[in-house]
Amino acid sequence: MQLIESATEIKERATDWFDSVTEYAEARWNLGVLELSEKAAKSVSNFASALIIGIIGGLMMFFMSLGLAWYIGQKLDNMPLGFVIVGFIYGLIGVVLYTIRERFIKLPIINTFIKNFYYEK
Repeated sequence: MQLIESATEIKERATDWFDSVTEYAEARWNLGVLELSEKAAKSVSNFASALIIGIIGGLMMFFMSLGLAWYIGQKLDNMPLGFVIVGFIYGLIGVVLYTIRERFIKLPIINTFIKNFYYEK
């Protein structure tokens, strides 16, 4: 009798332990899904903000460039030359940005991505 009671008790303890482990694993899974969802939402939010700011900044630069080209063209009495000069200025800026892209563009973006996904704030 005592052997049967011990076996039943061991079985109940094993079932309780298995249920606890299952609940723990499920809770950890849910926590991981929630953390990943939060980080994904934060990344999408950051991307959307950067996109909106980039569009507004791009429009601002477009109109400022037109104004500068117009101004230079009027000062030189040659409107197309003003636009060519502004084009060359942007070409120089492009060459400079291309040469420093690794350190000042790619690296900060990668670091921001890693901070958002792997470190808690």
